[in-house]
Amino acid sequence: MTGMPLIRKSETGRPCQACGHPTAAKDPAVFVDGARIHESHTGDPKSGFYRASFKRSR
Repeated sequence: MTGMPLIRKSETGRPCQACGHPTAAKDPAVFVDGARIHESHTGDPKSGFYRASFKRSR
């Protein structure tokens, strides 16, 4: 496959797929099961992403 990469180098500013707010340097994007979410969601016990394994965006 050629063309654009599936994951952009910088996800900062792109919307979180859990809450819709833009990601930022203070709360960067991570990927859980392919979804771009704020890293803070993985540390919030009220979140469905609590303690989820994630991959940091580049």
